Amino acid sequence: MAEYEKRGYLLENFRLFHLRSASGTKTDYHYHEFCKILLLISGRGSYFIDSRRYLLSSGDIVLIGSRSVHRPDLAEDAPYERIIIYVSPDFLQQMSTPDCPLLSLFQGQDGHVLRLKEPQRRGVFDLASRLEAELSHDAFGRSVFSQAVLLQLLVKLGRSIHDDSAALPRPSIPENHRVLEIMEYLDRNLAEDLDIDRLAEQFFISKFYMMRLFHRETGMTVHAYLTQRRLNQAKSLIGGGMRATDACFACGFRSYSSFTRAYGKYFGTTPTGRADTGLIRPEGAE
Repeated sequence: MAEYEKRGYLLENFRLFHLRSASGTKTDYHYHEFCKILLLISGRGSYFIDSRRYLLSSGDIVLIGSRSVHRPDLAEDAPYERIIIYVSPDFLQQMSTPDCPLLSLFQGQDGHVLRLKEPQRRGVFDLASRLEAELSHDAFGRSVFSQAVLLQLLVKLGRSIHDDSAALPRPSIPENHRVLEIMEYLDRNLAEDLDIDRLAEQFFISKFYMMRLFHRETGMTVHAYLTQRRLNQAKSLIGGGMRATDACFACGFRSYSSFTRAYGKYFGTTPTGRADTGLIRPEGAE
């Protein structure tokens, strides 16, 4: 099963980083237990979220949910500056109201990237700068005021998502038609025993060429893509009432124990709903 690294602790309700790099960065796929807002001040490149690739440009806002598998792939020939805000899902749930479900901002129903026009974009970035300034000192009421600024920022993001003037860039589609055919074939045959050799034979290409081509176009290995699609399908079947053991084998897993391990690493719970107790290794913001 594909395994992704869990990174970072968040012991408070939220945390902000303002990072500047002389060039872009590339990291491996990973996930967090918290939600993440990325405000791209400068830089360009791609951001991969749950096997979908988004092309970014300066000014874009990226919203990543708890346990969403993701990785940045920013151009190394351009400066990379960003504000990153980590937010606890429990805090978002606690502060939500029926007309303001804050967790929904990070669930990707409308996509994970928000591209605003001025002055909406400036309003969001100004609130982030205001939050950064408030967190930089220990004045009276710092925690209360900074929380209020963060809530303003979250509400503004929610309103912007539903503003007709906002753009919600769709994930880019692999340009290579062969990769698209492979992805469609995998999606149609999740329950089958799909190994690399058999897949290469199906498409009459070298398995090594296929593996390189697939990774170049999607940012993922064939194995990682297949595992992620199977896990998401299994979760959907279980949510619809199917027994976890039946969903396991219906989605192509050959061992229930390996299925539960992969499910726990990806979703943070076992298929029956118990919390995952996997170790978390502290990491800085990427």
